[in-house]
Amino acid sequence: MAGEDTTAPKRKRPLGLKARSAKKANTEEAPNTPAVADFADENTATVMLRGDDANEIDELEGIFESALEAIASSDSDDERATTLLRGTVHESDRLLRLHDTADAGTPLEPRFYFIYGSALFNLAELAARPDEKRTYLELAQHRLEQALAAEGEPVAGRVCLALAKVELELAAEDNAQAHVEGALRMLDRALAASEALDAAHAEALAAADMVLSLADSQRLPAQPSAALVAWGEARARELVGRQPDAEANACVLARALWLRASALLDADDEIADRGAFVELLGEASELLAAASSSDALALRGEIEINLGNAQDDEAEMEKLYGRAVATFRQAQAQGELPEQFVQFIDDFENGDSSEED
Repeated sequence: MAGEDTTAPKRKRPLGLKARSAKKANTEEAPNTPAVADFADENTATVMLRGDDANEIDELEGIFESALEAIASSDSDDERATTLLRGTVHESDRLLRLHDTADAGTPLEPRFYFIYGSALFNLAELAARPDEKRTYLELAQHRLEQALAAEGEPVAGRVCLALAKVELELAAEDNAQAHVEGALRMLDRALAASEALDAAHAEALAAADMVLSLADSQRLPAQPSAALVAWGEARARELVGRQPDAEANACVLARALWLRASALLDADDEIADRGAFVELLGEASELLAAASSSDALALRGEIEINLGNAQDDEAEMEKLYGRAVATFRQAQAQGELPEQFVQFIDDFENGDSSEED
């Protein structure tokens, strides 16, 4: 292992290392629901409907939920999911035409527009072409706004959350501050609507993690990205001491602080404000001192690397790099470690002594 001999050639300092891993949860099928063959073309799929007494919107929801199950499955069956989502949109169009033909004078129930808009959003997520993605996003926004227009709608919180996701994707497509502001307004409304629910704290934390993920993706310019980080940090701080999963909350807050510190790095990874950089990372590291999950440990190791990068003293830098390696080893014992962290362990333990640029 690399020692702390300051006479040794300088190790090249690693860059920021900003990889994140996404996890998908499996969803159980509803019991006692008949399977029916859907679609008469080559893209045939089996759809689980709710039961014999299901009305057409219930059946539409059944198709949509089958699509979500395909997306969330361990093998992530995008082809089947796309077929089911297109089936949801096709059936939504049909129901809307029938309703318009009947000239009922009142809109369909908000749940219909929520399903319709959500299916369009998920098609946007799976779209291969940028122009196709944008079209789906704009259509999804329109249908979800129709769902939101019905005041007193019991799923208003879900609609606001779905609209926020659409706005965030449009922000990434357009690099537009206005979309970020719209998304954060929708998230505030969604969280306000869920305040009385048992899962309110978990939903707030999930929303904070979602906006931080977009900020971390580097798909946005500095200003809208900073707005997302500020919102995510504020929500996570509000939950300190209130969120049952204290480690998850600490991880989200630490991630926000890490992103604020990252914003102090210039294009060459030079630190613009060393004092602020170290202070932010120091607080983040303290939050994760008792971390036990692989994700939290990986983040702590990443923070320790960057604290090492901020040191002028070679021995202190090596000490922090060694601490990061030990932390990554803990994370690795619990599951797969992102490749760049594995490479960092290998470089450190095998004495990479390449000269600094």
